[in-house]
Amino acid sequence: MQGILLENRVVVLDPKDAREIYEKGFFGKPLGVPKPKEPEELDRPLELSLVESLYLMENLGLEVVDLNGKRVANDEFMKHALATVDRFNVLYAVYSDLRKKKFVVRSGIKFGADFAVYTMGPGIEHAPFVVIALDINNEISPLELMSFGRVSHSTRKTLVLAMVDVEKELIKYTMFKWVKM
Repeated sequence: MQGILLENRVVVLDPKDAREIYEKGFFGKPLGVPKPKEPEELDRPLELSLVESLYLMENLGLEVVDLNGKRVANDEFMKHALATVDRFNVLYAVYSDLRKKKFVVRSGIKFGADFAVYTMGPGIEHAPFVVIALDINNEISPLELMSFGRVSHSTRKTLVLAMVDVEKELIKYTMFKWVKM
């Protein structure tokens, strides 16, 4: 399985490889298809985020090459990702941890979160959780917390704050549930 590094994403051009990657855990997005429902929608290139790509490099043997076809080593990829994606270390720590816990983790941008998290997968269920990844050394204001909560409440998802201590390789999860009184 091979993908090409294109600035802030990796594209798997071979449709067979793309399908194999997607089917191993809903990784990436088939180009031009927001939520694939039919098998033929998987017969196209696959776009992966840098977070997903590093996880696949480390766990499923994805090989990433540059535009010249030269293999990009994991440490070189990590340097590129850190320079390209704000909070990459924090996002990757949470993504990797949730994937290892057998959750399906997708972009949560449309919910105002870092990740939408599924227990089974998109198209099978609605994501029950939205996750915001935070560096444990940074403060958040009550207003920020309220805005996180409003988005999760309006989309009927449970808000999870993932507080990451990168140095100690520790993640603490706090779940918020809105209740009617």
